[in-house]
Amino acid sequence: MSSYYYFDNHNLPVLEEELIKVLLKIVKKQGLKISEKMIMEELEKGKNRKRKKRYSRKRTNLYIDGTNFFAGQNELFGPKKFLYFPSFLKEANRLFSIDRIYFYASYMSKLNLENKESKALISVEAQFYRQVKSTPKAFFYKGHRSPTSGKEKGVDVHLAVDVVKDAFLERYDQVVIMTGDADLIYPLQIVKRLGIPVHALFLPNRFSLEMAYRVDSAIVFNYKNKFQFSKRKLPKHLKVVNIKSPVCKHTG
Repeated sequence: MSSYYYFDNHNLPVLEEELIKVLLKIVKKQGLKISEKMIMEELEKGKNRKRKKRYSRKRTNLYIDGTNFFAGQNELFGPKKFLYFPSFLKEANRLFSIDRIYFYASYMSKLNLENKESKALISVEAQFYRQVKSTPKAFFYKGHRSPTSGKEKGVDVHLAVDVVKDAFLERYDQVVIMTGDADLIYPLQIVKRLGIPVHALFLPNRFSLEMAYRVDSAIVFNYKNKFQFSKRKLPKHLKVVNIKSPVCKHTG
C-alpha cells in the first residue's frame, strides 16, 4: 500500500510514488547525482524521526467518569467533606504526566430527592464539580438526567466516544481512564488495538476487576485503606497506592 505525504500549504495528500517522481525531476534538472533509492531512504528516515518524536512526548489524557467519582468519594468521606480535586491530580501526576483532563458528569435533580440528606448532597456535589471546572487544562462535560427517573443519560456514551475519537485523531499517546464501570472496557480494547497504552485508576470502592485485567496497568488509590478484594486473584500489574489521610474540603 502506498504512503501519503501532507504538506502545510497543500490540502491534498501526495502519493509516495508521485513525490519521488517530482523529486527525481528536480535533482536531474539541478544536475545532482541522487538515485530513487537514496530518496526513498531519506523519506523512510523522515518517517522514523516523526514517529520517534511523536511517541517520545507521551501525551497523556485522563478521562474521568465524574458521576461515579463523586459517588465513590462521597461514600468514602461522608456528606460533611469531599476530596480536594487538586490533591487527587497531584497524586495522579506522580504516576502519569497528565496533559489534559476530561470529566463527565451530570447534576442531581431536586425533583427526585426525597429526604433532607439527599437534598444537602446537591450542595456538596455543586462544590465538588466547581473545583473540577476551575482546574487548568480540564474539560467538563455536563450531562443530563431523566426528568422522571432521575437516572443519568448519555454521559458514559459521550465518554466512550471521546476516548475512541481522540485515539483515531492522535490526540494522545497513552490514555488513563477512571471509572468503576466495566461497560467502558470495549472502547478501551479498540484503543489498545491501535497500539496505544491504556491505564486505569480506581477508587478503593469503585474497582472493576475485569477492567483491571484488560488494561496495561491499573492503580487503586487506596484512600483510608478501604481496598479489600480477595474473591479472585488480582492482576500482577495492579498497584495499590495507600493514601491514609487525603486532603479534603469541608462543606460547612
